[in-house]
Amino acid sequence: MLLTGKNWRMKASEQITDAGSALNILLNNRGIAAKEDRDMFLSADSGAWHDPFLYNDMHTAVDIISNTMDSGGKILVYGDYDCDGVTATAILVRYFRSHNADVSYIVPHRAEHGYGLTEKIMSHVIALNPSLVITVDCGITNLDTIGELKARDIKVIVSDHHNVKDELPNADCIICSKRKDNTYPFMDLCGAGVALKIIEALGKDGRHKVTSSIWRQAIELAGLATIADLVSVTDENRTIIKQAFKSMVNPANVGVKVMNEMLLSKGKTLDESFISFNFVPRINAAGRLYDSSDALKLFLENNPNEARNAAQDLTRENEERKEIEAKVFEEAKTQIENPGRPEKWSLTHTCGPIVVYGRNWHQGVLGIVAGKLTQYYNRSAIVFTDDAIEKDCVKGSGRSCGDFDLFGTLTAISDSLTNFGGHKKAAGMMVRKSEMGNFMEALEAESRRQLDENPDSLMAKDDIEIDGEIPFEAVNFDTFDTVCKLRPFGIGNAKPVFVTRNLIISGIYPMSEGAHIRIELVDDCQNGSVSAVGFGIGEYINLLKAGDKVDIAYTMNEYCFRGDSTLSLHLCDIKPHFDDSFIWNKAVIAEKLFSSGLGMKQIAKMAQGEDAISQMIPTPEQFGACYRTIEKFGKGCMSTVDSDLFAKLVNVSTGVKITPFQVKRCFEVFADCGLIKLGSIAPLRLCFSLIQSDVRVKLTDSEVYKRIMNGQD
Repeated sequence: MLLTGKNWRMKASEQITDAGSALNILLNNRGIAAKEDRDMFLSADSGAWHDPFLYNDMHTAVDIISNTMDSGGKILVYGDYDCDGVTATAILVRYFRSHNADVSYIVPHRAEHGYGLTEKIMSHVIALNPSLVITVDCGITNLDTIGELKARDIKVIVSDHHNVKDELPNADCIICSKRKDNTYPFMDLCGAGVALKIIEALGKDGRHKVTSSIWRQAIELAGLATIADLVSVTDENRTIIKQAFKSMVNPANVGVKVMNEMLLSKGKTLDESFISFNFVPRINAAGRLYDSSDALKLFLENNPNEARNAAQDLTRENEERKEIEAKVFEEAKTQIENPGRPEKWSLTHTCGPIVVYGRNWHQGVLGIVAGKLTQYYNRSAIVFTDDAIEKDCVKGSGRSCGDFDLFGTLTAISDSLTNFGGHKKAAGMMVRKSEMGNFMEALEAESRRQLDENPDSLMAKDDIEIDGEIPFEAVNFDTFDTVCKLRPFGIGNAKPVFVTRNLIISGIYPMSEGAHIRIELVDDCQNGSVSAVGFGIGEYINLLKAGDKVDIAYTMNEYCFRGDSTLSLHLCDIKPHFDDSFIWNKAVIAEKLFSSGLGMKQIAKMAQGEDAISQMIPTPEQFGACYRTIEKFGKGCMSTVDSDLFAKLVNVSTGVKITPFQVKRCFEVFADCGLIKLGSIAPLRLCFSLIQSDVRVKLTDSEVYKRIMNGQD
């Protein structure tokens, strides 16, 4: 059971009244005030664009590439196995082929070779006897292997976008904006974006022109990668995506054209959501399960029939990936919620990332499963399996929840790791099997140290940035059309989130076997209705009912079915209305006072008065109702709940009214009596699991119970 709400942070103080005011407020929220900046931001054609020769070493790179092409030298493009690496490879290979250059390519196998230009693949590279190696989306940290190539008199150009270490590789050129002496004005291009700038520079140089078709294909592929790689959708990246969508109305790349025809059904919009949820997973599936060269076939093929075959193969591989991912996810959940899991590593006793290990889990889905665990448990997660090459090691992939700095934490405990890399939100790592115990101890200790320094950081994960409050009558297609003017959305330009208050639920329905919900909403005056879908919050169907008044935070979307379009809201959060009483509105204050050791009577006096005491001390009826609710909804699983939402659940399921403060006291007594395992993540957030036992206990024997009751005196 997962019943957790979010903290709404309003960006705008004034209320949005209509589509016109919405545009002004949305642009102000993004810091776009000047008219020329607004015109550029909203333009479908123009945007930020920088001279590729502002990159360090770009002039030298162009000279080396041109001289190699003119002399008939062999060029090897070395990429990466994800969508960014595959598209970057395709951009350069297509350019070189357009000039009949002697070009070949390698994309490594995730399990066999690992990430980057590793020693494990050097024999394949050397066997091709290249005159020039160009890395794309990798290479910046491969000092030894690049040194080996240079020792063989092979020229090397590194093009990358990842963070650099203290020492740069001894390449002939390094095209990377993350180097300390960077001169390029935008630092957040993806690997394919950097490849795009290389062929732009080659075209500007004039010795080997870039045809219109090659440029359009490069823009399309760089746009896909920019969305896939989760870089910021600002500055030059925003322009690349806009130009890519413009080109993809009638794609120049045969593979892109075929894939769109297969996936983009009538009435659907070609946008970043379509790319993220339909196109990109198919490209990544090849590298996750098999060989990324399968995905390269799609982008390098000129025959539509062959491209269609490649697209169908990728679709099949993606379906297989989803099956494997679902299996690993369920096994990981079972492991986390296994009653036999050591107590010290249970969710109720840890504050750091969840750690799970499966001996035969597929390495290609570890990151996806870690992300799903993070969403499911509202906790950071790391998923390990045996490494396919280093038999004495396990390989892991982690995802961060909220403000937790995963990469920083790993850096602090690097002594317990064999290798690691990544950034704040995601990281990969390798640990010796013999060191796993030490690693987990160090991970938990460092996580706890960070959280002790900043106790509120756990709550930061629940913040939602709200663009503005909007009345029900302005929730319409005019406002939605205004929102669409801000596309493309992504990091740095998030899809606008709105709040509308005092809506009444006229209907509520489960979706996907209870995983999601759909609710119908009207305002007080019954002026029409709107449908809202809550993905991943199916538990709310147990505490909401028709007639309830709620406030909602949501994004606007268009739902197309059989040619008809309707406005659909995607819920980010939903807040039920509670009784307007002290204990609901000031429960966090009361919790802090109780934790400091004050008795109930003292807290009541400080907070509001002695009449509040009745809302603080649980009655026998409330103890019973609370436990029955735990049994009904929390049996057989690890649950995370907010006390106010659980109080609402108790009321709906048993008819007994209870306050969040009373809920917390009930849980503490149950834990003291051995009825549940309990951990408190935040003042009003609880993590618990039910302990199955036939032994009867007396709550009145609990020391916690005695403290609560004695506090009345």
